[in-house]
Amino acid sequence: MLDWLRQFAGRQPPAADGRTAPPVPTPAPRAPAATPAVPRTARPACRIVPGTGYSREALPVMVPRQRRPDDAAWIPPGSHVAVRGFSIPGGMVYVGEFMSASPGGSWDAGQSAPCLINPALKVAPGPARTGSDMGYWPSYTDITPEHRLNYLTWLSTGKRDPSFPVGYAFLYFYGIERRLLLGSPAPEEEALLTAEIGRLQRIYGSNHSFSAYSRSLLQLAELRRALDGPGLDTWKPDLDTPCREMPLPLRVKLAMKAASGVPADFEHAMAAVLCLPPHMGGVRQGIGMTRARPEFIALARKRFAKRYPDGFRLQCLGAVPLSLAYRAAARHLHVDIVFDGPRLPDPLALPWAGVADICGKAASDLEPFARIAGKDRARAASIAAALALPPEIADAGAAEPFMAWLGGLPKPLAEVPVKELGAWCFGPGMGCAGAAQAREVSGVLARFGYGMEPDPARGSGTPGARVVLFRDACSPVPAGAAFLQAGLAIAILASGGDGPDGGPAAAEVALRLQLSPADALRLEARHRMMSGRTLTAKRLAALAPGLSAGGRREAAALAAATAAACGNTGRGAMAALERACDAFGVERRALYAILHRGAASASVPAADPVEVSLAAAGPAASAGRFRIPPPQPEPGAAPTVDMARVSAILRETHDVARVLAPIYAEDDPAAAEPAAATAAETAGSRFPGLDSRHAGFLAALAGQPSWTRAEFGATARGFGLMPDGALETINEWAYDTLGEELVADGDPLAVNMALLPEARGGES
Repeated sequence: MLDWLRQFAGRQPPAADGRTAPPVPTPAPRAPAATPAVPRTARPACRIVPGTGYSREALPVMVPRQRRPDDAAWIPPGSHVAVRGFSIPGGMVYVGEFMSASPGGSWDAGQSAPCLINPALKVAPGPARTGSDMGYWPSYTDITPEHRLNYLTWLSTGKRDPSFPVGYAFLYFYGIERRLLLGSPAPEEEALLTAEIGRLQRIYGSNHSFSAYSRSLLQLAELRRALDGPGLDTWKPDLDTPCREMPLPLRVKLAMKAASGVPADFEHAMAAVLCLPPHMGGVRQGIGMTRARPEFIALARKRFAKRYPDGFRLQCLGAVPLSLAYRAAARHLHVDIVFDGPRLPDPLALPWAGVADICGKAASDLEPFARIAGKDRARAASIAAALALPPEIADAGAAEPFMAWLGGLPKPLAEVPVKELGAWCFGPGMGCAGAAQAREVSGVLARFGYGMEPDPARGSGTPGARVVLFRDACSPVPAGAAFLQAGLAIAILASGGDGPDGGPAAAEVALRLQLSPADALRLEARHRMMSGRTLTAKRLAALAPGLSAGGRREAAALAAATAAACGNTGRGAMAALERACDAFGVERRALYAILHRGAASASVPAADPVEVSLAAAGPAASAGRFRIPPPQPEPGAAPTVDMARVSAILRETHDVARVLAPIYAEDDPAAAEPAAATAAETAGSRFPGLDSRHAGFLAALAGQPSWTRAEFGATARGFGLMPDGALETINEWAYDTLGEELVADGDPLAVNMALLPEARGGES
């Protein structure tokens, strides 16, 4: 029983995988006496010596056993050694008959070191078995011949095969650990040994025990190297990588700062708090700290500089003396870390409340950003994430480059692709096709003083392939009835397609409804986006859904009055106005009355005598003058018919009838039965609800996302269809079936491929 107690005296319980984890440092009771101040130039010397693994004061009855002399050789890096027919390249192993497992002379000094490869021991023949593990704390002396075969195979094949269990890597690591701690290697050899540990970490770092033991050994080697030279003064902690325990160089450096009265700068103070558990003065590792690590460090740095401009002064009065311990991965190997010099305070026992408060609040303030950024930080560079950053680091995200991009756009209106805007707002590869995303983009732009059209929040629908951006100082509030009327009137005028310049019409509408200059600019942007788009009756009804029936009739009248005032009474504008009046229940004679009144009010009577000239004088002589009309025929004379004029009128009448036919077809009772028959005939087609010619035309359009005006017209005529009528029929069907416009009018025309049944998962 006594031997069992001696064997496990002072050893920590095994970790989850059975191996002993490095000790978790806990602060000892505070000493009553103050630690004496250390001169700023004083530097303790660090020595690593063999230990016994127990306290002689606590267990005075333990007497070290006598052991046989060591008979082993260290194979240095870069050398080869042959063992039982296996050639081990690279060296870094101990080979021999005996080497004490406890060089400090403990009770287990008579046992052989687990890392020692004894060539005299039996090795099984045959091929190695990669899946065979050795259990906890393996030793080359105690493992089976089959395991020795596996271990020698792993060594001879380059010590890199991850199909072998981690126990073989531990057995190899035991030898490197012993050499670094007790072998006093030269600096060149020590660099090779630490590089080898780093290589093993990349292969077996997923194992928690191996990662912890290897990291602890590297820290101890780094501490000894830094104390032996000037490296400790220039050593900086790594704030980007989370750490669960305070590195040894950091503990010693903070102890020296505390003893000499030098305040800790941000890097050292922050690293100390991030390494401490909450019950020792640290902070909880929330998503604001793990998912947003760079932003957390930047925010904490700014707040630390504001609160502690001269650094964080460590309170070491009555602190516990520093005592470092290292727990080796190899069983029975014990070492003591000895400092030659004045006593130093232990940073683990110092108060860190001020820095911990900064860290905790910074992590809490970054939680909204961390939720948007996500685990893979795909959206961390988006504007939506940047707007969630605290004000101190708002310029650290994508806000500044986004503002630069906005500032470089053409003024006052700029057309940009929706994909590019979506990538800015939501991250690479993201778009804003839906109404919810479009509203979010509108809110983001409003934060930067910009607006967009179309904007579902302002009654103009969801964006298509492109949007128009412009400066907008208005707050992102829902549009009122006056602006909804103005927007609907502008949409009616723009659908006439008489010209892309909507500035005069927008200014006229804004003046009549007493809207702001910002609203007038938005109306101009809407005119540009809606220019040339055919608005069917159902599409007109879908615009400005917040308007009442009376408000829509007033919008149609406003559009007519604006067209008359601006002189925009061409054929396309007239057709658009007549469609709007028919859709909203306004009689056409009322439309014509408005146009006549507008034309009359727009004419300016002459204040002075008017100069006239004969028609025969020619255009050059009559510039700026009025021509006398030709003489009227004598009463009773036969009328003269201008057949060219009659032919032109007939052609125009035919064109207008063809344009207006789809509108009146909805109210024609005689067309009901043929329509029902067509629907029944096309119920099983690819596009149910379209007749065969329009369905075939749409199938041809689905072959590519963009069509020039000439290509579109030629394809439509190939199916026996007029281009404008076919476009209107297909979009009407799309509104009824898919809920959105399918083909955006313009040059080129854009087909929304995402709405087609194939892109919607087969839905019709």
